[in-house]
Amino acid sequence: MTTRRAMPPLPPPIGDESEWIAWAESHPISELIGMRCLAAEPGHITIRVEGTGWPLNPNGAVHGGMVLAWADQCLGLASMTTAAPGTMPATATLAAEFLRPATPPLTYDVHVHRSGRTLVFISMDVLDTEGRLCAKASGTMATDGNTRFLGVTQESTDTDRAS
Repeated sequence: MTTRRAMPPLPPPIGDESEWIAWAESHPISELIGMRCLAAEPGHITIRVEGTGWPLNPNGAVHGGMVLAWADQCLGLASMTTAAPGTMPATATLAAEFLRPATPPLTYDVHVHRSGRTLVFISMDVLDTEGRLCAKASGTMATDGNTRFLGVTQESTDTDRAS
């Protein structure tokens, strides 16, 4: 039987980059796929995925589905750099364009373009082992996607925002 690890608590303030990076890397999915957060600031993160241990396509590239799964994790992490205290965004949309084979390690350069009351708009470039653009992805996060499952009520998040 597989043991499921609980999600880490809500993130520390983005102002402390090293603490925030440790939080981002402590997610079970981040650990499983070998994500390393290279930089984090409000509205921008840089993530690297070594790709070791993952089966590659015959051309030596990562399967597009994996590139997109990693992009989804990047969406969540980037949205947390602008999220209101006590909220936990969830993916609403995710799209990608594959431009060339994604030969690992991959670097995800992720930017939040707009963070509103209900939606966060994010895009990213995915760079291959030689620093070439191999994919572009974009997505929208719902700002309060699942806090109801964390025991956080809308009233408590409204109070946090007013503080």
